Amino acid sequence: MKKTYSFFTTCAVCCAICAATATITSCSFEQEDYFDESASLRITHLNEQLQDRLVKQSAEGNHGWLMQYFVAGTDDYDFEGFNIFGRFYANGKVTMASNHRFLRNGQANKYTEHDSYYEMLSEEGPVLSFNTWNDILTVLVDPVSPSAAPSSLVSDGEGMNGDHNLVLAKYDDNSITFRGERHGAITRFIPCDRPWEEYIEAVAKTKSDITSDIITTYYVTNGTDTMYFSGLNRGYFEYCDRVTDPLIHRTLSCVFTPNGFRLHRTDTLGVNKFQEFTMAADSTCLNSESDSVRVIPRWDNYIVTARNTVWNFDQELFSAEQKALLEQIDAELGKFNKNYSLAGIGLGRSTGSGAVKGVVITFYTNTAKTKTNTAGLAMNTSRPEFGKMHIESTEEVEQDRNLSNFASKCDVATLVQQFAVTLYGDYTITPNNYFRPTGCTLQLIGGATTYTLK
Repeated sequence: MKKTYSFFTTCAVCCAICAATATITSCSFEQEDYFDESASLRITHLNEQLQDRLVKQSAEGNHGWLMQYFVAGTDDYDFEGFNIFGRFYANGKVTMASNHRFLRNGQANKYTEHDSYYEMLSEEGPVLSFNTWNDILTVLVDPVSPSAAPSSLVSDGEGMNGDHNLVLAKYDDNSITFRGERHGAITRFIPCDRPWEEYIEAVAKTKSDITSDIITTYYVTNGTDTMYFSGLNRGYFEYCDRVTDPLIHRTLSCVFTPNGFRLHRTDTLGVNKFQEFTMAADSTCLNSESDSVRVIPRWDNYIVTARNTVWNFDQELFSAEQKALLEQIDAELGKFNKNYSLAGIGLGRSTGSGAVKGVVITFYTNTAKTKTNTAGLAMNTSRPEFGKMHIESTEEVEQDRNLSNFASKCDVATLVQQFAVTLYGDYTITPNNYFRPTGCTLQLIGGATTYTLK
C-alpha cells in the first residue's frame, strides 16, 4: 500500500522523526508503509530508495544530476553558487564535473571530471556523504583556503565552508533538496536534461546575455513595489531599497541556468515570493516562478546617463533643417582645419578637455580618418520616469574646450547649439536589446519625430 508522509529531520534521536513539534525541515514523498518498523529501519529503506533514484537517473541514456551547490555564509560572503554535475553508480562510485573558478591544478574555469565515492549514511535522517576526495567538490569543503578566493573572505582552517555530508531536506518528483550537515547551505539536485558540456555552454550564453559590465543594476518589481539589485555578473543578488547608500540590504548567492538564474533561497517583495527567474518570451525582463515579480535591467538609466558612451544618431531620420545644419558644421570644421571633417553627431559625454554631457559631435582629425575626437555642448538629459528621456537646455551654455576652440575661429559652436535646440522635448525609449543595448529608438511624445541611436 502506498501512502504519502512528511519526513522530518531533527537533532533528537531517531524516534523523534515523526514528531512534528521538533521539525526543522520537512519533505513529502511516496514510500511503502513502513510505520510498523523502527525509525532506523525506515531511514535505511529511504536511503535505499534515494540511492536507487540517484542511480536510475544516472543510467545510460540519461544525463545524471545537476547539483545547484552553495557554500555556507553565502549571505555574508560574495560567493556565487556552483553548478556541479553528478553520475551515481550502484557500487558507490560517483563521477562529478564542473568548470567553476576554484578548480585546482590549472583547471580553473575549465570543464573537468573526477571520480570518487559516495555513501548513504543513516544518522538522524538520510545523509548523502561524499567521503573521499573529489577535485570538483572537495575544494569547496577543504579547510585550506583556495588560492582564487580573496583572503578577506576566507582563511586557512575555514576554507569556503562547503559541506560533503548532505542531509535530506526535501524529496519530490522533480528534485531532491539537501542541507549541509555542518554549515547548513542548501544543495538542490535536479535531473540534468542534456549532456553536461552542453548545459555549461547554455549557462554561459545566458549569463552573457543577461549580464554585462555596462549594466550592473536591475529593478525588482511586483508592479506595486520596486527595489533594486546588483552583483548578478558576479553571481549574487545584492538586494536593496536604493542603489546608493541603501538602508535595506540583503545578499543572496545564485546559480545561472540555461534560462536565467536561481537564488540560494526564497525571498519576498511585498507578499510575492521569488527564487528562480527565467527570461520572458519577449526578452524584456526575467520573470519569477509565478510571474508576480520581474527583474528588469536598468537599461534606461544606462542610455540616459551615457557616462562613457556617445549614442550616435542615424542621420537618415533627420529633418531637412537638421541635415542642413550638419552640412554647415562639416564645412565650418574644414575652415578650422582643412583635415577635419564631421564623422557623426550624438548624445553622451564628450572626450575633450572639460568634457560635458549633452550633444556631441565626432570629427576626424586626419585625412586617413583613422583617429577621431569629439566636441560637446552641455544639455540636460534626464529620466522623468522609467523608459523615458527629457532633453532641454542648461541654464548656462557650457562647452568643452574643443568646442570653445572652434568658437574662436568659426561658427561650429553656434551651429551645434542650434542643432541641440531641435532635439528638446520628451521621448519614449525603446532599446534594441533590453539587457545589453547597443542602440535605441527615441519617439517624441505627442509628435511624429523618431530618432535612432547606436
